[in-house]
Amino acid sequence: MRDQQQIQLDVFEQKYPPKEPLSEDEKEGIVLAVKSAFLKLKNLYDKITPVFDEYGFKAPSAGVVARDLSEKIETSIIQHCRTFTRGLRHADLARFNKRWEVKICKDSGLTINQSAVISGENYIVVNYKNNSRVKKIWILWEAKDEFFSARRRNSNARTVDRSQSQAHIETIYEAEG
Repeated sequence: MRDQQQIQLDVFEQKYPPKEPLSEDEKEGIVLAVKSAFLKLKNLYDKITPVFDEYGFKAPSAGVVARDLSEKIETSIIQHCRTFTRGLRHADLARFNKRWEVKICKDSGLTINQSAVISGENYIVVNYKNNSRVKKIWILWEAKDEFFSARRRNSNARTVDRSQSQAHIETIYEAEG
C-alpha cells in the first residue's frame, strides 16, 4: 500500500485534459508568433537604447510595450494558426468558440488585473527576461478564480497560484539555459 504522501504527489502531478488540446502545428505557430514579436522587440531595443543613453534616459522596459507586443503576437497567431480568430467580446483571441488571452509577464508566473472576471478562458502566457528574451511559453487551460491569489484592497493585481492551477498548465516552449 502506498503511503499518503505518494498519493498526494500523484494527484498533484495529474494533468488537466483539455477538451480541444492544441495540435503540434498550433503549438509551433504560437511559439513562432511569440519569438518573431520578441525578435522585433530585440531589434528595436538595439536601435533605441543608444539614443536613450545619449540623452540620459533609460529605454522603456518590455512591460511598458507589453500591450502593443501582445497585440502583435495575437495577430501573428491568427496568421499562423487557422483555428484562432479575433476574440469574442473582450477576449484577445478565440478558438473553437472559447476565449483566449495573451499575457506577457516578466521572469515567471502570470499576473492579471484584479477586476478581471475569470470564467474558463485559456491564457497563453509568455515569460521573458532581459527585455527581449523569451524564457517560457505556457498555457493555462480553463482558468478558474481559485487559480489566482485573493483580491486585496491595496492591490490592483492578482497572481497565479501554482498550487491551485498546476494541473491546468501546459508548457509549450522553454528556453535552454
